[in-house]
Amino acid sequence: MALTPLVRPDQLVQARRPHLGECWSRTGERIVTEDRDTPPSEDFATLFAGQQTGPVLQVGQVVKGRIIHIGAESVFVDVGGKGEAWMDRAELADDEGQLKVALGDEVEATVVSTGDEVRLSHKLRQGAQARQALAVAAETGVPVEGKVAAVIKGGYEVTVAGLRAFCPFSQMDVRRVEVAEDYVGRVLEFRITKYGERGRNIVLSRRQILEELVAKAAEETRKKLIPGAVLPGTVTSLADFGAFVDLGGVQGLVPVSEISHSRVGRPSDRLRVGDPVTVKVLRIDTEKGRISLSMKALEGDPWAAVPGQLREREVVRGRAVRATDFGVFVELLPGVDGLLHATEIPRSRQVELREAAATGGEVTVMVVSIDSGKRRIALALAPADAALGQQMESDVVAGAVLTGTVERIESFGVFVRLGPGQTGLIPNPELGIPRGADPRKSFPAGAEVKVLVLAVEEGGRRIRLSHAKALAQEEQAEAQAYLRESTKKGGGFGMTLGEALKQARRS
Repeated sequence: MALTPLVRPDQLVQARRPHLGECWSRTGERIVTEDRDTPPSEDFATLFAGQQTGPVLQVGQVVKGRIIHIGAESVFVDVGGKGEAWMDRAELADDEGQLKVALGDEVEATVVSTGDEVRLSHKLRQGAQARQALAVAAETGVPVEGKVAAVIKGGYEVTVAGLRAFCPFSQMDVRRVEVAEDYVGRVLEFRITKYGERGRNIVLSRRQILEELVAKAAEETRKKLIPGAVLPGTVTSLADFGAFVDLGGVQGLVPVSEISHSRVGRPSDRLRVGDPVTVKVLRIDTEKGRISLSMKALEGDPWAAVPGQLREREVVRGRAVRATDFGVFVELLPGVDGLLHATEIPRSRQVELREAAATGGEVTVMVVSIDSGKRRIALALAPADAALGQQMESDVVAGAVLTGTVERIESFGVFVRLGPGQTGLIPNPELGIPRGADPRKSFPAGAEVKVLVLAVEEGGRRIRLSHAKALAQEEQAEAQAYLRESTKKGGGFGMTLGEALKQARRS
């Protein structure tokens, strides 16, 4: 049967071996192999199409193959489903030109070019004849390994295959090098950007390799990048306003308010460069190229924990986080704040609590009320002798006569503080003073006053009081006590309650 050449003499066929046919080396050598299982009727197109199903080889890839032919200048290697490849015979010979391999031997080599033919380099893999190998790497762009030896002016001294090379600072990483010495002693991959003077002038770039990897990763990341997506990332830099996170070739920003439900003063208080994080994509602004991320969105609703961990009138400890004109906010649980209203802070402790808010100091408070619907918690300073977790009992009930402290005076009445988180109102008609009289004279701020609790409404948030009725009840009690005492002594018969009251006052 006549044999038809598979390719031109200046080409190398990449068809899978073994098969019945012939090919030609780069020097014109005729190579014939035999495969009894291949029908003679199959043409080249069929063979070639059926044998390109293996993975595509890439420059820089390390492959293993079996030597199937040794020519005068080239050695041909079967790399399995990936086809055939060739390398210079000299790469497998010793200094005297004697081959160190034979037909059928397995070799490991690096792919240095692809296309119409696949070329391998054994020397580049083995590190022999470094200058020639590095020259090939410079020509083909194959990455080479190098050990960073030292920091020198303008960059790094790198040892590559025993030769001294130079990598500029700007070419070591895709980002600015913060601490140059961090790279010293590390073995990294570089691309040779300049090879001259027979290896005495070698310039490297690691950045080129990283940028290619970043570009590939970015392409894959953009396919997943939609609002609501949850992605892994790495913290790349920190600023006062947030943390930048690399999602895989694409960067987004986690604003400081989105780092955690707990209050975060600065991102550096919670995160470090290099930390792995999981984030949720909030917004994508394609025009400005901005991606907004959130970490706290993955923490769940912090208010869901409130019913099981906080109770009204319970003494708890929290962290003062912010002071305002109307009070101090206290963090009770991560993401859950309560308000210690200014009316609950004695003047003697106002400076202390503002300083605590500035430094994040702890304070002991009592939970006055919880409104989960409005996400509001009212607080009061706990009594000095109260224990954490203690449930404070309230003696503010309708009909009770109590002593309180005048807090402030309004046009419609006087507010009286009865205890932690308990302030009631004495309406003007219940003050017990003549009509038109100035209540400020009878009820100066800070003065103690007796009141009768008329009603407790809205879960204790609204308390109505009466000073007049408290006085009347007190007078009545005094008169009754006098009558009882007079009866015991045998006097007081026929005396009215009013007369007894007058008599008791004279006494």
